[in-house]
Amino acid sequence: MTAMTLARLDLVTHDAAAPHSPAVHLIGGNTLSYGELAGLVGGVERVLRHDRKALVLCAGNRDLPTLMAYSAALRLGHTVAFLPATAAVLAAYQPEFVVPGPDGGAELTEMGYHPVPDPPTGTVILRRGATVPFDVLDNDIDPSTALLLSTSGSTGSPKAVRLSYTGIAANSDAIVAALGITAAERAPTTLPITHAYGLSVLNSHLRAGASIVLSDRSPLSLAMWDHLIRAGATSFAAVPTTYAAFGPSHVKLLARSAIRTMTQSGARLGDEVTLRLAELMRRHGGRFVPMYGQTEATSRIACLDPDQLPDRVGSVGRAVPGGTITIGTVGTIGSQAPHDRALPGEGPVHYRGPGVMLGYARGRADLGRGAEVDLLDTGDLGYLREGYLYLTGRTKRIVKVLGVRTSLDDLERMVERPDHPAAVVGGTDDVVYLVGSGDPDVHEQQRRRLAEALGVPSRHVVFRHVDRLPQTAGGKVDYQALAAVTDTRGRPEGEADELAATVRPRA
Repeated sequence: MTAMTLARLDLVTHDAAAPHSPAVHLIGGNTLSYGELAGLVGGVERVLRHDRKALVLCAGNRDLPTLMAYSAALRLGHTVAFLPATAAVLAAYQPEFVVPGPDGGAELTEMGYHPVPDPPTGTVILRRGATVPFDVLDNDIDPSTALLLSTSGSTGSPKAVRLSYTGIAANSDAIVAALGITAAERAPTTLPITHAYGLSVLNSHLRAGASIVLSDRSPLSLAMWDHLIRAGATSFAAVPTTYAAFGPSHVKLLARSAIRTMTQSGARLGDEVTLRLAELMRRHGGRFVPMYGQTEATSRIACLDPDQLPDRVGSVGRAVPGGTITIGTVGTIGSQAPHDRALPGEGPVHYRGPGVMLGYARGRADLGRGAEVDLLDTGDLGYLREGYLYLTGRTKRIVKVLGVRTSLDDLERMVERPDHPAAVVGGTDDVVYLVGSGDPDVHEQQRRRLAEALGVPSRHVVFRHVDRLPQTAGGKVDYQALAAVTDTRGRPEGEADELAATVRPRA
């Protein structure tokens, strides 16, 4: 390969990765050492070699072939794209290689991709054919670009975040320092590694010479818990929707496990659940760690020291080592004015650090661009108290009701009940919608409280029932899907109610 591909990242043969130490614990009890993993990764490197810096699209997730391909591509200096292998994505990015999911690959031959000869056992890798537009072939990838990840709002879309080798390494090392990860830790893949939070668990533990408990099962399933107990998992990472569903059976399983660290990120977790989990982990001799991050910052931005609970409940902590959090002022470019009910010192949350993205991409031509972002406007609102960050909402979730600007996230917190999940979304004609899946009588109480808090007539807060709140792939409430519930313009009478009763999470 040419000199421009010298930038790379080695997750399997670095100084902290002792060859005889465990690296991956597989279902069934088998364990791969770092030396054995390096041998497997080397086999994938052989078939991914290319005469120039290449794009390797990985359409799989929490499986060994995906882990091997990801590690091999970074070691070769290629760019990895954790994007779906759809026709739209392939047309936009023209990857040189595609590593399909366990059940995929057959349809890719019709799109000009063919299996590589003599692939490593257990892997399927396809290479792009020679029939490619000249402008794509002539478009070099910037040497610093290591990874493309979908943003939380662009699942299924070609839009992606461009991340660098140095950003991945620096953010992983910051997480290692913030959590005190050692080679003795064993982290299960309870989250998709195609998303920033799940991938950061993988990266940080491999960087520390620790091991991964590899499984693609649900983090709440008995099969997953049986595997992580047998493998001696020492930590557990999850999003709020998982922790909200954490029941008595999971508490009993936790007591049988070696888990001493639980981390949470991905969205805001209610104060009541946070304190309950913190106390549970204290009784278990462990710790519960709230965190905050974004794909655009490679992963995690802030971490709360467990010793600060319960005193600083509601805070996501201080910036991870190497990063700086600041609060912007009214009129800052890219931000919106604070709402009329704003807290003192509240404003747009900005972050600066080595993990800040290079920029966005929507296609192959964008991969030739270098760093375009220095200070990241997170799109969140919040305030700092003694260096601790408190998030109050999203700038895009500010609405006006009868002339009063307010935060929909504030309203959600006001009626928050772990046993009755609900979302608050904006509508038209000065209407706010409360959407919930629990007891209608409880939701009616919440609706009335919202109207009282807003100081508006009751008709300006409308309740819609759904069977289940839709979620994004990252475990957040899918507000875009809820738009189908609240947008009643032009619909026949009764159709909106039928939609509300049947809305489901998007695939």
